[in-house]
Amino acid sequence: MNPNIYDPVKPIVETKFGKLRGISYGGVQMFMGVKYADAARFKMPVEQEPWEGVKDAFKYGHISPQMAPPEPPAYYRGLFLHQKEGEDCQNLNIWTPKHEKGEKKPVFVWIHGGGFIAGNALEEYSFDGFNLAKNGDIVFVSLNHRLNLLGFLNLSDYGEGFADTTNLGICDLAAALKWIHENIEAFGGDPENVTICGHSGGGGKVLCLYQYKEAADYFQKGICLSGTTPQPPVNQEEDAKLLAKCILDAIGITKENIEDVYTVPYETLVCGYKKVAKKLWNDGKYISFEPLKNDYFPGYPQFDGFIPESCHKPLLISSTLAEFGNCPLSVEERKKMTIEDKKNFLRKQYGGNADKLMELFSLAYPSHDILDLAYIDNTFRAPAINAALKKASYGSNNTYVCVNAYNMAEDEGIPMWHGGDVCYAFMNEDRVYVANEAIDGPKKTAIMSSIIINFCKNGTPDNEHLPEWKPFTAENQTTMVIDRKSEAKLNYDSELIALIKESTAPFRLPAMYADEDSTVQLGVIE
Repeated sequence: MNPNIYDPVKPIVETKFGKLRGISYGGVQMFMGVKYADAARFKMPVEQEPWEGVKDAFKYGHISPQMAPPEPPAYYRGLFLHQKEGEDCQNLNIWTPKHEKGEKKPVFVWIHGGGFIAGNALEEYSFDGFNLAKNGDIVFVSLNHRLNLLGFLNLSDYGEGFADTTNLGICDLAAALKWIHENIEAFGGDPENVTICGHSGGGGKVLCLYQYKEAADYFQKGICLSGTTPQPPVNQEEDAKLLAKCILDAIGITKENIEDVYTVPYETLVCGYKKVAKKLWNDGKYISFEPLKNDYFPGYPQFDGFIPESCHKPLLISSTLAEFGNCPLSVEERKKMTIEDKKNFLRKQYGGNADKLMELFSLAYPSHDILDLAYIDNTFRAPAINAALKKASYGSNNTYVCVNAYNMAEDEGIPMWHGGDVCYAFMNEDRVYVANEAIDGPKKTAIMSSIIINFCKNGTPDNEHLPEWKPFTAENQTTMVIDRKSEAKLNYDSELIALIKESTAPFRLPAMYADEDSTVQLGVIE
């Protein structure tokens, strides 16, 4: 008999602002599209007004407007494409196990990826919080917030009222954490045991929140999954201001009529970006969107240090073996290759460093086919170590590092790609077909979900499915290598990482959504 059945008795919860009615299914109560703040365009978020009566929380709220439709990857990951966009996107979703009055369960807050440009709280079906809430006995919360132009466009040259426009997306997240702190107890959560977790851009947002004094009182632990990117360019602030000016110039907005920026259609802003970004990118300018260092945000902690309010909070940092790494060979081509064929292929890829790289890779990952070196990540692992070293320097002995080196079943075995670990962590491996292997799939789920659950409950990822996992320190740089057979290793890949960096082009964000020849009509302010 399926224990997950609908309960016709709908739960009602009293929040600081009014009553919310959710739904109950399979022993989990769900509240969807819950507003945590109000925010006008290019303005800081503010508390919402209280309401009378009971509000229904039966459907997901608006997601931040996207600059382009999502493009599904070559492998199927179950993108959830049924959500509506809207600038009133300050909302969250809650899954909470049924609980007795006064119970306080650990709270897990999910922050989606997509850089600071795209994505949403339920972008993929595997982001659903039902299974982790039910089986982990934790309260699962996922957040939407402002992205791209709306959350991070640097308009600071256009007046004091625009001083923080480059950080509004993170300000939204801080407002969400404040709402959770003040209201989650009514949903059975413990406001003094909140873990923030994000993947990719969401992991970067976790590190940003470690730096925000306004958020520091509202969470106790953090998990950064594949979110430690290389250091931003030194001219990032100047480039961000130039990008904003070029966009506004393209649509006819100047300092004299800057108030029009509040009312121009979002699509017009996007068209302005498309008209100018490609040329700026070709000129070597930084044209992406993310928080910028200022009085409100003191910079990414792995480069600028952790603020006193957060430097002692437990932190778990991860990456995957492949991330964005890609090998152009088909399954059939790989099958026909001899060992020497594979080595020659790698020599073409890595040039004069190939033989040394193959030696170092075999030492670091002895159970892997040498061709897996063709996929290896050159973006996240090095800054993950830098972030861990910086965090460990504060002496709290509560920093943990892991690499997911597990080969997925896709294409008869390729190293785990960017985001391939999330479905296991959330017990949703059946939502990603190539992840749901008959034997090793459930094993991987047991490992990854236990990491999340244990870290939420007691601040350590150590669990019965892995060997002993010691904290990362400068003296003992322990990385848990999660694979078909997992192993805790000491400083095992530093030479490999350094040589990969030397042998590959430096990471640079592409000219996303930029097309100077676009046929999209550019709306110009009259």
